[in-house]
Amino acid sequence: MRLNAYLRGTGAALGLAVLAATAATTTAAEAREVKIVVGVPPGSGAHYGVDAFAADLAERTGGELEVKVFPPSLLDLVQTFGGIRDGIVDGGYLVLNYFPSELPEAMLPIEMAMLGQNPYAMAGAMSEYILTCEACVAERMANNQVPLGNASTGAYAIIGTAPMTTEEELAGKKIRAASGAWSRWAEAMGAVGVSLPGNEIFEAVSQGTIDGAFNAPSELTSIRLIDVATDVTVNMPGGTVHGLDVMSVNRDFWRSLTDEERRAYMDAAALGNAATTWKFASDVAENLAMAEEQGIALHEASPEMLAKSDAAIEADLANIVAIATDTHGLKDAESKIARFRELVAKYEGLLPLDREWTPEEIAEVYRAEIFSKLDPATYGM
Repeated sequence: MRLNAYLRGTGAALGLAVLAATAATTTAAEAREVKIVVGVPPGSGAHYGVDAFAADLAERTGGELEVKVFPPSLLDLVQTFGGIRDGIVDGGYLVLNYFPSELPEAMLPIEMAMLGQNPYAMAGAMSEYILTCEACVAERMANNQVPLGNASTGAYAIIGTAPMTTEEELAGKKIRAASGAWSRWAEAMGAVGVSLPGNEIFEAVSQGTIDGAFNAPSELTSIRLIDVATDVTVNMPGGTVHGLDVMSVNRDFWRSLTDEERRAYMDAAALGNAATTWKFASDVAENLAMAEEQGIALHEASPEMLAKSDAAIEADLANIVAIATDTHGLKDAESKIARFRELVAKYEGLLPLDREWTPEEIAEVYRAEIFSKLDPATYGM
């Protein structure tokens, strides 16, 4: 009797164990892999943001959506656009600046780089501008993609081999410029903007081919400018690259999700954008501290130079109108510029730089102001 009772109890326990194992196997089998490629090396702001997004998405979906991150060996930064479009991956890190012919509407706010002093504000303004602009969303969907917000670099500085804080110091200096916005600023300020790939900056500075570079100070370590620079002007020229798109997805993938999964994806994307931007901004502060410890001189341009810089940025808006109209074929460029400037001011008020922010705090602002207002049943469908 005792033996029979023991066997019955053991059988029940074994049965429960088998059921639990079966349930676990079923849950694992039901988990869907989300394939995201990040075409830059590990340790970047993009990787940091995607990792934060992945953890948040898994939590919000109870593990039903699990992100797998693929390295640059699968798709580089240029190939990723077509990779998302063609469904090779579900999502990936895009630098929208690289695709002017495919995304003419997105180029207008990107051209307004020199407004960038607050990266959290620029990421928020860019995200709201793109996601509430029918033409902007339409051009992405025409490429079988669904946009889900943007991140931003930190504000640019002048990193060079001599002080560059006054008109006299800037005059004739050859400075690497990331795009037309910084090149036009350099010309207005008496310097010479030089177009140069990012992987050639270090050698050009070290050999004296150029006198410095307009870059976020996070580049001091990422491309080793800390080994050749002697001076950094920390508050000029400013400007951000805020067309960093870490969260966009393939449209077919997006349509395959349930409404609840799309809501979870959008809420997690808010954190992905915020965390990427936060990491870039955090790297700026850390790099400047390291530079100072290494004996690199940190300078601030005078109020007079900043006033001249502001005037040059304001005057450049006419050039941006012409570029948007003549080069990219946009209509109503003036009103679109006004709208983007209003959004920048809005997010500068919501996310001021006079306090420390966490990625989650920034994400909550993006969720409240942008993502909560998108209908997961209709957006991107």
